[in-house]
Amino acid sequence: MNPPSVHTALSPAATAAGRARARARRLLVPVLALGAIIAVGTVLWHRVPMRTRIAWEGYRSALFSAGPVLAIGDSITYQAAPASLCGEKVTNAAVPGDRIGDLLARAPVLLRLMEPKRVVVAIGINDTGPGHMDIAEWRARYRTLLGLFPKSSLVLVEVNPVDPGHPGYVPLHDRDFIARQNATIRTLAQETGASVVPAPAAVATVDGLHLTREGVAQWRQRLAAAGCAG
Repeated sequence: MNPPSVHTALSPAATAAGRARARARRLLVPVLALGAIIAVGTVLWHRVPMRTRIAWEGYRSALFSAGPVLAIGDSITYQAAPASLCGEKVTNAAVPGDRIGDLLARAPVLLRLMEPKRVVVAIGINDTGPGHMDIAEWRARYRTLLGLFPKSSLVLVEVNPVDPGHPGYVPLHDRDFIARQNATIRTLAQETGASVVPAPAAVATVDGLHLTREGVAQWRQRLAAAGCAG
């Protein structure tokens, strides 16, 4: 008499357990593969420069946000732009370190992703360092930037003064050039019908440039007072 085969010797319970283990192994392979992809992606993401990551986040927000207000600018804007303005959601696409030339390069991408009803432009301090361009060139670039938003209401934020209480930043920024920038902003606001957020006489900062919590609150108050008037 022939011995029973392995299959006939297994109990129904053992057979079911074996099938369950096989299914688990089949499911585990794609889960592990997905985990590996996520891990590699996370490592690569953190190798991308911070400014680039923030810029991409701004693009993502512009694409998926229903907010009709777009805020563009530098680290001060990135830090201080409110979640809403005049009762409308704000898409904060500011990038620390940006200059006027960066906004000119970034704005067309943002416009392909959203159609802002209102645009807050708060840029300038990074254009005031050593070897900065002359005011005529800065004015031309700013005017070109505004021309990219013909269908949007514009809110132009003047450049904050450097805080002399923190002398480390004072020699790095041309205060006379800041005054000329702000005069330019006021002139271009008259040309375009934009609202202007005047610069304060002094600001509360943590390092001479970046705002304290109180400074952020004041920045937002000035923005709302000018941007929502009328």
